[in-house]
Amino acid sequence: MASGDTLAVFGPAANQPPAANYAALFVRNGHLVLAFDTTTQQTAIFAGVMPRNYAGGGLTVTLAWMAATAVAGNIGWGITFERMNPANHDLDIDAWATEQLLAPVTVDATAGKVTVAGVAIVAGAAGTDGIAAGDAFRLRVRRDVANDNAAGDAHLISIEIKET
Repeated sequence: MASGDTLAVFGPAANQPPAANYAALFVRNGHLVLAFDTTTQQTAIFAGVMPRNYAGGGLTVTLAWMAATAVAGNIGWGITFERMNPANHDLDIDAWATEQLLAPVTVDATAGKVTVAGVAIVAGAAGTDGIAAGDAFRLRVRRDVANDNAAGDAHLISIEIKET
């Protein structure tokens, strides 16, 4: 595996929403998106298995999203991993690593145009939750409503995880 190679890709339909404050599935001009509210911190959760060729390094999580109506302001996101390997934590209790924040990004001047932004996450317990090749994991994505100021929903289109 070379640095920068894609390890996983998730779309809106792969969301495994929590019981409360979840991002809602929405269709925008035939495109399935997850709608994240502007004032309530809503969450989406994605499950996967880290490919066997993952070398165990840092990860970059890149989100493709668009503003529902905003043409000004910034949108921020929070990303965190949970390792679900054998004999690890009790899966009846969440055990997320430290949330990593994407610095708020300026929305496009035209609502509906895609913006792409990512965050590099260091390998280890605090960053990637120590995920190793072959481990099951969950990825949590939340709109960082405390640190953004764009009005209206943010529509998440896709997530890409790369090794860095």
